[in-house]
Amino acid sequence: MPRVLVVDDHAVIRRGVQGILSTYPEWDLCGEADNGQDAIRLAGELAPEVVIMDVSMPGMNGLEATRIIHDVLPETKVLLFTLHSSSEFVRSAFRAGARGYVLKSDAENELVRALNIMVGEGTYVSPAIDARAVKESIFNGN
Repeated sequence: MPRVLVVDDHAVIRRGVQGILSTYPEWDLCGEADNGQDAIRLAGELAPEVVIMDVSMPGMNGLEATRIIHDVLPETKVLLFTLHSSSEFVRSAFRAGARGYVLKSDAENELVRALNIMVGEGTYVSPAIDARAVKESIFNGN
């Protein structure tokens, strides 16, 4: 059963993710954090297979926390979960080591699909994101 750490500075978002995952018994929500620093600490303590991480948080943002988690725990996959749909954010996410990028507006339909693909060693990006920007980000490292 893959273990998931949820990181978002808004409790309502963390509860929403928990609600979505609770209908899928194959996923184990092992912890949650409300900032990037706690995300890094908990990732080290809990060794989740996946971290669902907000991009915009006070203090250490999700991109910086993703970079550190990726460097320290390369087997842990990070899914950035955000409102930001710009190609620059997508590029920054994959440069930081993220394996997935899901818009919060797509969560109900796309979150579990993204997790399944990522655990299966793939990458995932919300379908609402510009496909050309995604391809450039993932395959060209731009």
